[in-house]
Amino acid sequence: MPSITDISGRHTVIDRRDGEYICFPDVVRADNGRLIVAYNEADQHVSPSRRTLLTKTSLDDGRTWSDPVRMDVRRSHCPRLTRLAGGDILLSASGRQFFRSRDNGVTWESHPVAGLSHDMIDRVLELDDQWLTTGHCHRGTAAQPAIRQAPAEQMVYRSEDEGHTWYPVSVIGRERNLVLCEASMTALPDGRIAALMRENSFVFEPMYLCLSKDQGETWSDPLPTPLIGHRPTMGLTSSGDLLVTYRDVGPDPGTRAWLGSLDELVSGFRVHGRSAPSNPVLTGDGLRVVTPESGGQVVRYALRPMTDPRSARTVLEAELRVDEAGENGCGLRLGTWWKITPDAIVPDADGATPVPLEPGRFHTVRLEFEDGEVTFSVDGVAKSRISMNPDHADARPILFGAPSPFEDNAVDCTWKSVSLTTEEPRLGRTCGWQWDHRQGMPDEWTARNVLELKNDRLAALPDFGYSGWTELEDGAFFCAFHHGGGTEPGYEPLFTAHVRGVRFSRDDFEIS
Repeated sequence: MPSITDISGRHTVIDRRDGEYICFPDVVRADNGRLIVAYNEADQHVSPSRRTLLTKTSLDDGRTWSDPVRMDVRRSHCPRLTRLAGGDILLSASGRQFFRSRDNGVTWESHPVAGLSHDMIDRVLELDDQWLTTGHCHRGTAAQPAIRQAPAEQMVYRSEDEGHTWYPVSVIGRERNLVLCEASMTALPDGRIAALMRENSFVFEPMYLCLSKDQGETWSDPLPTPLIGHRPTMGLTSSGDLLVTYRDVGPDPGTRAWLGSLDELVSGFRVHGRSAPSNPVLTGDGLRVVTPESGGQVVRYALRPMTDPRSARTVLEAELRVDEAGENGCGLRLGTWWKITPDAIVPDADGATPVPLEPGRFHTVRLEFEDGEVTFSVDGVAKSRISMNPDHADARPILFGAPSPFEDNAVDCTWKSVSLTTEEPRLGRTCGWQWDHRQGMPDEWTARNVLELKNDRLAALPDFGYSGWTELEDGAFFCAFHHGGGTEPGYEPLFTAHVRGVRFSRDDFEIS
């Protein structure tokens, strides 16, 4: 994967202070070239006792920053910045108050906002004589087992008085087993509006995109993208491409960027992987994975999950050999983890009995899911069956590699091939994926097309990756993001984060 995570000259710390949880930034370039960043200061991530809105400015494309300015707002959450057509800068800090600067971020005037009852308000879109934005909320308090939370709603709002009063227009996407939220909207050159949304059921569903042909009145069905992430920030570059920065929540988390066309963005799910340094290695026999007993050096690949297992039929098949392994082995996940060692395979289920394997040779392992049951066979011989609730999120993810959360586990194994076929008649789709080691790495597309801005694989997911970006005068980009620093001394999950910036360009997507 192209990465600038360790190129120190590209990175800068925008704000970092002991005892403060500094997070959720956005950034915009004013007409005079000044960069303006807005972000939150809190005491912790979950249920903070305070969350203050701060701004800083930079006159040298983000290399150095001014002292913070505390904005006069009672409570702020995930601010968004928009450069309006006339050059004014609009700052939304919550659904109740907006700020506007008419002098490139030097001074701000505020006004109350009426009508926005949803949270996580997006950047504002100017469309002729109206503005649009969007926010989300959860409806009800009862957690639905298939998504582990109450259903989400992503609402579009319209304003005809430059953001003082807003009216609900439409819900972007509804799907029982998808938690679509944190949308980022972009006006496309052909007049359509694209809305890219986080999917939040934590089963490695990708982000989804909906399209509107009528200025947000109605929307297409959700289209799966190749990106697995949270809080996307999407926009058009001067060259006409779409750029997205986001929190990657695939098997190897961090702050990432993707650049490409709309057709590429709706090209469907792509495998995401996590690799250790110099691991795995392609050999004549297959993809060889060698990991130590500890150290977090795991190799794992996330495949297309089942969106609604109630009606799905899935077949996951792999040909592999395990030469050495601890008790957790390597594994396949369908319904649960099936942990494979040199001489046995056992599902991670109460009372499960290990199935013996002949050591020292390749075996074909086949898992078939239907009606809440997984049938397991080895080399064409049926071995066992387990049952589960098909209407639960635990039934949905599909992976192979190091079992999670059993990561500290020595293994020496070789994967020759993996295939997956899922039929979901309720959704009217069939998804298939076949991989052979002679094709290269399983996550080849992601490794070639996604730019790693900053890895944070050992931090808690809430502590990094919310971001904003802006294009600089020379055509490069500046991204502001919050970062936990999971490998750094003193990191404390959900209590430690700071705001950083990174400069990158189109050429960085070609770094190998």
